Amino acid sequence: MNPRFGGVDLIAYDRDGDVVLLAEAKSRRGTSDDWAARLRRNMLSHGILPRSKFFLIATPERMYLWKHEHPGQTEAPPESTIDAQEVFKPYFERLHQEPSGIGPEAFEFLVLTWLTDVARSGDSTVKRDNSSGLMSELRGSLQDARIEMNATQ
Repeated sequence: MNPRFGGVDLIAYDRDGDVVLLAEAKSRRGTSDDWAARLRRNMLSHGILPRSKFFLIATPERMYLWKHEHPGQTEAPPESTIDAQEVFKPYFERLHQEPSGIGPEAFEFLVLTWLTDVARSGDSTVKRDNSSGLMSELRGSLQDARIEMNATQ
């Protein structure tokens, strides 16, 4: 595990090379805001996460999003919870995969593909969701970002 990134799955860098997003992809189903808050708290307390604008936990059913510029080790609830089923639907179809049967590595790749699509094509071609302004802000921050898997886990 790369101690610099505390085990986070995906990292997005802006044009200047600054970390704009830390993302964790979990293929788990039946999650909640409380579950996501505990997972984030545990990651903050057990790893050294760099400063980033956003922190995202993605599951096949939901995405949990926080502003992360000044993270504390508290069990703060997500600032935005998004229905991920419609957002990820075309990606599951492309993989010929059902959300209920996807494994951890395949789901991590699916989230990487979605984030890369957002960074490359913006809101014009990526399926829009009816989420909060925070998700719109994330999408704007990801324009032309470089998305990488944290391969040293």
